[in-house]
Amino acid sequence: MAVGTKETRITLPGLDVPFLVVENVESLITDITDEDKVPLWAEIWPACRGLSRYIWERMDFNGQRVLELGCGLGLAGVVCGLKGAGITFSDFQPDALEIACRNAALNGLTGVSGYLGDWRNFSLSEQFDWIVGSDILYDNKFHSCLESIFKECSYGKGILLSHPGRRPAFQFIKDWCDKTGSLEEHDVIPVYIPDPSFPYYEIHIHKLTKG
Repeated sequence: MAVGTKETRITLPGLDVPFLVVENVESLITDITDEDKVPLWAEIWPACRGLSRYIWERMDFNGQRVLELGCGLGLAGVVCGLKGAGITFSDFQPDALEIACRNAALNGLTGVSGYLGDWRNFSLSEQFDWIVGSDILYDNKFHSCLESIFKECSYGKGILLSHPGRRPAFQFIKDWCDKTGSLEEHDVIPVYIPDPSFPYYEIHIHKLTKG
């Protein structure tokens, strides 16, 4: 059954992004004991909002190829496209890729592609200028997989990663820089969301480039 969506707008400084979101996320939950079936992809998480704002305000991808890992609904990738990138969305959920590509089309982006792949069995070997990912370093068990993907998919220019202050993410980035000699620029982006319980987040942005 197709996932129901509704259109909203994501506001960035000086930009309103028309965007499709899942109409009823709870209806997608089939087995909370299996983490692969928990629809994390169907939410726009604070780390994605922070990364999208950083990209919009500070990056220019004119003519460059960008891979978004764990794209979910595709917000960060769409903003990369609006800053001139050719986008490849990647997720292991077909519905995520379908909605991400629809969001790209909704914003007038062309030349967009999608790759359906699990990080634990990732066979995409194309070369990209940048790899971006929001809150993909939350679990140590995926770190070796992501390290392999970063190496295989090249990242000719760099990697952009965001998270809400997670220890595993800080550790991965330190280890990656130590192993590869990569240079790190670290920024913190404030994010406010309409949630009375947790309205404010400090999102850490790591821009990693070759040393």
